[in-house]
Order: sequence, then C-alpha cells, then structure tokens
Amino acid sequence: MATKKAAKKSSKKSSAKKSGGQACWPGFKRVPGTKAGAKGSCEPKAKQTATEKRADSKAAAASKREKTGHD
Repeated sequence: MATKKAAKKSSKKSSAKKSGGQACWPGFKRVPGTKAGAKGSCEPKAKQTATEKRADSKAAAASKREKTGHD
C-alpha cells in the first residue's frame, strides 16, 4: 500500500515540474519574463468574474487538502 502512495506522490511532483515549476496562488497570474517562485513573479488578476473567483477558491482548498494529506 505504501508503494502506491509513493508512486502517486512522485507523479504529482513530476507534473508540477512539467507545468513550469511553482504556480501562482489562486487569483494570481504569472508575470512574463520572471523566474518561477521569485519575488514579483506573480501578480493579482486584474478582473475576475464570480465564476473565476469560485474556481480559484476551490483550487486553493484542493491545494491545501493536498498539502495536509487529506483526500
């Protein structure tokens, strides 16, 4: 059972690397020409619809669950 979890975690890490490293927080977007994770590499989205805000909050909650290990 432990090997399945290890395989699952490693696949998540590899997909993060493929997508360009660290992503911005929900509600933020990448600044072109900056390094991932560097100060100033993400900025708040200018305008968001209610649907986009809802999707961002769901993504933030999912990310938090993933980090804490809850499924």
